[in-house]
Amino acid sequence: PIAISIPTATSIKIGEGDWAKGSTITQEAHLQVSYAILPNTCLVQHNKYLSIRPIKMVSKLFCIAFGLIAAASYPCYVAADSYEVSVKSITITDVGTDIADIPSVHNGRPFNILANLEWAAEIYDENSTNLLSWETFINGALEDAGEVNLDANRALPSTLDAGTAAFDSSGTQNIKVKITLDKVVNENDRDYESFAAGASFVPLVMVIFFAATTKMVELSLGVGIFTGACMVAGTLVGGFRDMLDVYLLNALADKDHGYVYLFTLSLAGLVGLIEKSGGLSGITHALKRFVNTSRTAQGASFFAGIIIFFDDYANTLVAGASMRPLTDVCIVSREKLAFIVDATAAPIASIVPISSWVGFEISLIQAELDKILKFDSDPEIATTGFAVFLETIQYRYYCIFMLFFMPLIIISGRDFGPMLIAERLVKVYGRTDGGPGATLAADGQAIVSHNAPKSDTPCKWWNMAFPILSLVGYIFYLLVYTGQQAGVGGESFMELIENSNSYQALLWGTMAAALTSLAFYFIQDKKDGRIIFFNLKGYMNKMQQFFDRQRGMCRREQQADTEALEEEEEEEEHAKVLVDYREAMSSFLIGMEKIFAALVVLTLAWATGAIMQAVGLNRFFGEIIQNESLDYRMLPTLSFIIAILIAFSTGTSWGTMTIMFPLVLVPSYKASGGDPAIFYGVTAGILAGAVAGDHSSPISDTTILASLASECQLLQHVRTQAPYALMVSIWSVLVGTIPSGRATFANWVSILLGFVMMLFHAIFTSEFAINKTGRYDIFTEMYLRCTRDKEFLVKLKADTALAYETGAPVPLHDANKLIEGSEDDGLVKDHDKATEKEGDASVKVTPIIGDTVPKQGQAVMDDVEKQEQAVEEARVVQEIVEEPAIEEHLSGEDRTEQ
Repeated sequence: PIAISIPTATSIKIGEGDWAKGSTITQEAHLQVSYAILPNTCLVQHNKYLSIRPIKMVSKLFCIAFGLIAAASYPCYVAADSYEVSVKSITITDVGTDIADIPSVHNGRPFNILANLEWAAEIYDENSTNLLSWETFINGALEDAGEVNLDANRALPSTLDAGTAAFDSSGTQNIKVKITLDKVVNENDRDYESFAAGASFVPLVMVIFFAATTKMVELSLGVGIFTGACMVAGTLVGGFRDMLDVYLLNALADKDHGYVYLFTLSLAGLVGLIEKSGGLSGITHALKRFVNTSRTAQGASFFAGIIIFFDDYANTLVAGASMRPLTDVCIVSREKLAFIVDATAAPIASIVPISSWVGFEISLIQAELDKILKFDSDPEIATTGFAVFLETIQYRYYCIFMLFFMPLIIISGRDFGPMLIAERLVKVYGRTDGGPGATLAADGQAIVSHNAPKSDTPCKWWNMAFPILSLVGYIFYLLVYTGQQAGVGGESFMELIENSNSYQALLWGTMAAALTSLAFYFIQDKKDGRIIFFNLKGYMNKMQQFFDRQRGMCRREQQADTEALEEEEEEEEHAKVLVDYREAMSSFLIGMEKIFAALVVLTLAWATGAIMQAVGLNRFFGEIIQNESLDYRMLPTLSFIIAILIAFSTGTSWGTMTIMFPLVLVPSYKASGGDPAIFYGVTAGILAGAVAGDHSSPISDTTILASLASECQLLQHVRTQAPYALMVSIWSVLVGTIPSGRATFANWVSILLGFVMMLFHAIFTSEFAINKTGRYDIFTEMYLRCTRDKEFLVKLKADTALAYETGAPVPLHDANKLIEGSEDDGLVKDHDKATEKEGDASVKVTPIIGDTVPKQGQAVMDDVEKQEQAVEEARVVQEIVEEPAIEEHLSGEDRTEQ
């Protein structure tokens, strides 16, 4: 390129050539001219194509100097053999779904071939024909050919449309693009794997199969990733390499994923701080007067999820971590807590107009609206993304029905399916450790906290309330702040939330809350079971002790004097800081350590989602929904179902929306003739289906985070939540999307029918965890009659009746004798073995179930307190024995005696 710098505000006219004829550059400018945009010209020989004509007087010497410099810097003639262009790479785009850069191909599906071109710095030949010829070969056979006239463009093309092709057979296919420009010939090729569209289900089937048989989610996801990578690469070696170098590494390197890692670790560290300060125990004791039954504990968890409506991640992590100690004491299974936390996250965040979801949803809707407005300038639908978003809320039946179902099932005290069994395993045996579904350590043993507060630490509720309120406040403020940074000024409050960066807000908010909480703990001192705020006298004493030690060290006083000073300090006991900096750092790291395994699962889940798209599962569903023979009135239903399947397969609700909107919205608008009800129903079907599939998917990030925050095993969470999500989804179709698509009755009737159906399931198809006969719900009873491995369920049924009759829990060791010999639920067997090895302190047994026998509720809480006191005494004894200071001063017989 030739650069011409104009130091003054001189107007320069770009002259008589075809390129930018008559254009004028004013003000101080930097004009850059390249041969690439001056075909058939040479600057010195053919200066009529670029005549610099200053409008103001400019010395002729400037023009002469410019010409000489240009002539010296660039040759006046470029030889034909210096003409350089090459095919840098080849990509293909699916024709039906318009998904670009696909790594694999389905048999019989046409695709467009794009060649990415790379041009050299000096390219144009005065005698060039400027005709770029191309040929496309499929497996060595000529498939298509053509040419491009370079004179027709202002700039050289960076991509070349090399035709359309399709593969008829499975296996490795080679695509080669060959280009010719004058005497220069260049080519490039790339191998693709082709297989039947149905084969794209294989990685998903592998994940589900191994998850069901091995109950090891890490192994299941790993096998799914490896299988998909081998399908795309075509070889085992290539699949193994791509699994590590491409899919896992990309999952780790993604910036948004990095935000999730960091704020999840930060929140886990904050929870560790709260636990060390005694806040978790303090809030549990403080709320016992108000939340003393299973029903009220579940209601409090649901309410916590509702009030943290502005982000699903914040909702999941904060509600799960804060309510877990309370639900454990009130004998609620970890599976039920994880369900409540997960089901109040995305459904509420996706429909509330003030949330981190809204901006993303509106941007996708607006992009499709802009396409519609190009061919229909006066549509009957709303023309702004936010207006369409508001219209779709009434059609998001899954979210609405799920928010109906949760309080109904909590108030009724009933459950069905695997969730009923999970609830019975804690209520029948009076367990306050979360039950068999609680997360196990890496070695398969029950998790035992090594971060309990010291024996002299007062457990106060405010040491948890303050950090949680700080966290919520910081996140909400930072959502507004990041929205302001992304805006141009003058945005409304709702627009600020829509434009916010939720990842940054969560990361900054969790770290700020952790630092604020640490400062809050530093201003508290503990002495004689009391908390002293701003203990100035204690601070002065500590400073005096510090200076005394320094003076003693500097003067090298005798050892006797130092020992006397230490004895004097021990005699006068001063208040200690609630959590010192060493304890704070240690507890923060312990909190982070607890969730490492969950982050591994999260990484594998992201990689699995990428694999599902690489093998073309999203394209498979896209082909179905774009079938022109479909009745357009079924589009709301079909979009809802397909969105569920894509979200379940890929584990991402946002990714599902990104895939579905371009595929469905404009075609559905055209097919329905612009019917607003169909358009809004299809849009709502995509949004609600993405949430529904995300709920049921074992590779969903919110599903994993919900189990992480609730310390519930992932597969148990998925297993117990999936029947509820499936039931709500079915009724969303039967009384929601189908009637609304066919205009059978008004939309409010659909919502009313949905409420009635949710009430019906909460009362008539569910059962109490404890009942007189021990009967299960109708679905489990049917399973019991069909399965052969029913010894465990039969025993649990008998124990349930016994617990109801005696009003006391069934001894856990009696149940274990049967459970250990049963193959029906290996999870229960493994967990109970683990808890036996850890000792009685890890499994807390309470007298009986608060919601089943209300009069016994207070007795339950009293016994819980007694057992907790006994466990605390045992811990204090252990702490004294392991105290390093004692071991340092005792030796020999004295240490043995101690």
